[in-house]
Amino acid sequence: MNIGRSSLDLLGEVGRLVQAMPDETGLQEMILWGATGQAKVLRECMAASGIRLAAVFDNNPQVQAPFADVPLLYGSAGFEAWLRLRDQSIPTGFLVAIGGSRGRERIEVQDYLETSGLAPLIATHPTAFVARNAIVGAGSQILANAAVCVDASLGRGCIVNTGATVDHDCRLGDGVHIGPGAHLAGEVTVEDFATVFTGAMIVPGVRIGEGAVVGAGAVVIRDVHARDTVVGNPARTTSIHGR
Repeated sequence: MNIGRSSLDLLGEVGRLVQAMPDETGLQEMILWGATGQAKVLRECMAASGIRLAAVFDNNPQVQAPFADVPLLYGSAGFEAWLRLRDQSIPTGFLVAIGGSRGRERIEVQDYLETSGLAPLIATHPTAFVARNAIVGAGSQILANAAVCVDASLGRGCIVNTGATVDHDCRLGDGVHIGPGAHLAGEVTVEDFATVFTGAMIVPGVRIGEGAVVGAGAVVIRDVHARDTVVGNPARTTSIHGR
């Protein structure tokens, strides 16, 4: 995919507007898809937006409701029933609360909700820093004390988790997850659905391939091929092409 400025600029600007000024965009309510820890994080993250959380959805019928005051419904059947009954005059946004290395699933759910007429939001915690010229794709989540620096761009449905940093000129594809306390130095490229776990460090100019996994605490000094898993300091490959 092309994750340059031209492809993401409009999505990023619209998403930032929705997050910053919900009243002016007309959004009054939102839903979350995913009912575990990420849902709790995102509700707190969006508390200052003024957008009411109307419902939570999850595909796992064994999951318990994370909030006493918000209904939890299950799967596409639960969602479509809710969709039929809701007040169609109320514009509704959403965030996908699916973390870990499940970026592909996060984007699939986002596509499904968008085609159902809901608007993808961008969650930006009040303590996070996002450079004025950074591009943040629809559905992305920038959590507490995270930083997205000058000329960085994020695709759709990315997570920059608590205390993580994405430095200047980094390029993140769709469904990327930068875990808590992980650090991307300048000019790093992370392709679609890759995951950089807690506390990992990526040196300048490295490319992390599509679907690759960087283990917690790894120090990556060279490119990582698509679907490979690397761990350690310096990072070494432990799984090749997902095998």
